[in-house]
Amino acid sequence: MKKYYYIAGISGIAVNFLLFLVKLYVGNAAFSLTIHCDAINNLGDTMSCVLAMLGFVFAIKFGEDIRARRTQSLIAFVISIVIALTGLFFVYRGLDRLMYPSGIVYGGKYHAIIIAAIFAKAALGALMVYLNKKAPSPIITALALDSFLDCLVTAFTLIGMVLVTKVNFAFDAYFAFLCGGVITAEAIKCVTKETKFLISGE
Repeated sequence: MKKYYYIAGISGIAVNFLLFLVKLYVGNAAFSLTIHCDAINNLGDTMSCVLAMLGFVFAIKFGEDIRARRTQSLIAFVISIVIALTGLFFVYRGLDRLMYPSGIVYGGKYHAIIIAAIFAKAALGALMVYLNKKAPSPIITALALDSFLDCLVTAFTLIGMVLVTKVNFAFDAYFAFLCGGVITAEAIKCVTKETKFLISGE
């Protein structure tokens, strides 16, 4: 169990931080709002994985003790809050882009990089699912959900990036709204689930 927890935490931190750097570069180079927001999302995911490592340390220390389960639930709760705040940040940036529009630099190489990022996050999500089967944990469940949501978000981001270069319309701002809404809604579900356990133990 200890081995699987460490793999989940370390791989999550490494992949998300790398994706943050890559997307930050693309977002700044292409002046793309949604790519930039997606980069911030990956930075938040990196911080979440650091919190996850803390939860895993408690889980390893206390084993099957209820304190371990409650600690993991609390960490999952915090991770979900971070994800929800990221979603709200997307919505805010969408409003900002509508009020102060700017052009996006078209580039096929940027699209290729973002497609590679989607596959990388999908692979991370699949790894989390596998690890969760080996060592079930609400933290790994939250990280797996976040990984697959990120794939969806980044796919929409790519679509928005392509469309906004084809027509004179702020597609990236509306995609920021859509992505932010999806992220926030799913995060709230996790917050509700973990809150219920922390209060009632069920």
